[in-house]
Amino acid sequence: MDFVGTWKLDRSENYEKLLEKMGVDEEKRKLAAHDNMKLKIKQNGKQFSVHESSVFRTIDINFTVTELLQYSLADGLELVGAWKLNGDIMEGEFTRKDNKKVLKTTREIVGGELVQTNLYEGVEAKRIFKRE
Repeated sequence: MDFVGTWKLDRSENYEKLLEKMGVDEEKRKLAAHDNMKLKIKQNGKQFSVHESSVFRTIDINFTVTELLQYSLADGLELVGAWKLNGDIMEGEFTRKDNKKVLKTTREIVGGELVQTNLYEGVEAKRIFKRE
């Protein structure tokens, strides 16, 4: 597993539908579809640092695998949960603070690309990143 590096969003699959299911308004969904997301990931053992930048915001997220993490999405939606490593896959399970519904996220390297899969209330979306 080699998540370390800088990753630029290449394409998304079903992302607007996921955001709609999560209650994001139409204007923000349209903007999010073209957010030019970039991730810069560093790792030291079980500690990760993710510098996330997009047209919406720039944020640094530091976490240790299996430890509770509080996180806000670009639209202000607050989540709490944790990442874990399952072989070569990062798995995250995050609960919304407002309605207690769960967002599941995986990150894995497939064919040299970083594939992030999100699952929320039966709607699955993928965001595929290429290494810069």
